[in-house]
Amino acid sequence: MTPDSWTGVAGFAFMLVLIAFNVPIGVAMGIAGVVGLTALSGVDSALNTLGIVASGEFVNYNLSVVPLFVLMGVAASASGMSRGLYRLANAAVGHRTGGLAMATIGSSAMFSAVCGSSLATAATMAKVAMPEMRRHGYDDRLGSGAVAAGGALGILIPPSVILIVYSLITETPLFDLFAAALIPGLITVAGYLLVIALIVWFRPAQGPASPWQGWTALLAATRYALPVIALFMLVLGGIYGGVFTPTEAAAIGAIGALIYLLVQVGFDRPVLTAVALETIATTAMIFIIIIGAGVLTFFLSFSGLPRVFAGAVAGLDVSPYVILIAIMVCYLILGCFMESLGIITLTVPVLFPLVQALAPELGMTAAESAVWFGIFVVIAVEIGMLTPPLGLNVFVIKGAIKDIELATIFRGVVPFWIFDVVRLTVLAMVPSITLFLPRLL
Repeated sequence: MTPDSWTGVAGFAFMLVLIAFNVPIGVAMGIAGVVGLTALSGVDSALNTLGIVASGEFVNYNLSVVPLFVLMGVAASASGMSRGLYRLANAAVGHRTGGLAMATIGSSAMFSAVCGSSLATAATMAKVAMPEMRRHGYDDRLGSGAVAAGGALGILIPPSVILIVYSLITETPLFDLFAAALIPGLITVAGYLLVIALIVWFRPAQGPASPWQGWTALLAATRYALPVIALFMLVLGGIYGGVFTPTEAAAIGAIGALIYLLVQVGFDRPVLTAVALETIATTAMIFIIIIGAGVLTFFLSFSGLPRVFAGAVAGLDVSPYVILIAIMVCYLILGCFMESLGIITLTVPVLFPLVQALAPELGMTAAESAVWFGIFVVIAVEIGMLTPPLGLNVFVIKGAIKDIELATIFRGVVPFWIFDVVRLTVLAMVPSITLFLPRLL
């Protein structure tokens, strides 16, 4: 370790102290980066770096995707898109044992593809799906577990705000990340449905079948959900079909979501104001985190700490898969105590060079490892959103459904959590699953 590397360690520790004192994570990263650069190269160099990073991010064309996708998600939540999707899924499979829980997973997957936010998906589906499942006699453990797990899909299925932030931090092409997320996302949906099927196979009373609503109800629900499905197909189909870029898709999705909102609520000033303010607040928070992460990353790179760390770990006489398991455990532990954006921006600048150094041993190029690691990190963070004691999706459901116990939700989440850990392990051991579509496209 060189003296500069020890300065990097001290700066990282200082940032953790600031976070412990409830300093916003973007601000904490920025302060630690500026203080560290001041120690290494002087105050003028540190302030110049801050100005260059901040101005560079604000004029970065790729960042325009952030407010557009945020606006699309906020408008989708406010317009009641989730109700239409749940109504369709309920009419299709609600008459089967566990069908309402399966409908929750299916509608969460489609809504998260439009919304892009895990917490928003969990909060919305808790209000839409939980009352319906309770009315049909579902056990709260199965119902709340399905809502929490379905909500976690929001940060994996494109468009994902977390993937956008990862793309900006690592300069990984966003199209490749969106393409890589599709197969793991579909595996997740299929796996969650299988978990529900197994639960009701052994304990049918947890998810009793509802009466079949008939083909008329199914057709009516399909017509009601058709605009949402069309927006979903337009955004994702356009991206994967190469018709337009992710940024153009974000603009089209935002316009489509706003039009749908206006059709549903009209020119309701309070609703439109709330949508605008939430979009501005969320976008500002993300920009502050990106700028703080940029300054911190520059400081850590200048100190040489990531290179020293990557070289030390890569030089260990252990299998690269052992290192991957250690990284996975680290993310699962962090997920118990921190929110997803914080985990991404804190860990990726340090671990990204390590993963790229291990890429040849894992059968990937450096560029492929950047894409694969993005999906790996997002899934690990996704699992953290279900993990006690902090599991944010669990607390969101508790906030939406006041009369349900936290212990009940956590017990309901356990089967989904076990599947998630198995899924992450498989994707870590077999990178070709994640990289299949990016390589094909």
